[in-house]
Amino acid sequence: MGNEPRRAGRPTRPVLNRQMIAEQALAFVAESGLERLTMSQLAKELGVAASALYNHLDNKADLVLLIQEALMSQVSVRGMVGVIALRTTLEEALEDWARSYRAVFAKYPSLIPLIAVTPVSDAPQSSRMYNVVAQALMVAGVPEPQVINVIVAFESFLFGSALDLNAPSTVLDAGDESEGSAWLARAVSASKRAHDESAEAPDANNVYADHPFRFGLSALIAFTLALTGQPAAAD
Repeated sequence: MGNEPRRAGRPTRPVLNRQMIAEQALAFVAESGLERLTMSQLAKELGVAASALYNHLDNKADLVLLIQEALMSQVSVRGMVGVIALRTTLEEALEDWARSYRAVFAKYPSLIPLIAVTPVSDAPQSSRMYNVVAQALMVAGVPEPQVINVIVAFESFLFGSALDLNAPSTVLDAGDESEGSAWLARAVSASKRAHDESAEAPDANNVYADHPFRFGLSALIAFTLALTGQPAAAD
């Protein structure tokens, strides 16, 4: 009985689909970077012929949009949905969204230059995410002409913060002090004394990245709340 033939028609592995392609593409980018991702390389990673990909994708640009959709689907908008339902404060929602956004893009830093300039018109998941954020900001009282300013300001900061997590901790070290770097060296030294490495992000390349992130995020949240007339909660 153990030698019964396998029933015809049952695939020996999962049928290729867009979700599988997106997951494998993201895994490859996280390991090797976007610059090494090609359709042929992706097909090799998936164990299929390159032609099989074109049953699901039109071209490389379509793959980029698929990656964008998969990435944006990981960004939390739970807090924003809570604002719309009047059960979460805008401050909590902005904190949740910003921390999630930064964490997602810190995993895929090579995608930031691409995603930052890719239109969302053909990316429904991305459009939905931005739509929820825009609705939450308006419901919370942010004036409509300021909503896009808030979103873009946060994104600009979050992209930079995600890159900062992947930068070396010594990125601002000036080396030997000289007249041209003495003030910078003094500032870096004071910052390191103020922030114990063990209290930072031990899994990040830059263990000093969290304090500047919290500083900038607090400033952005406070400014956004000021647009609504709400004060930020005291730390």
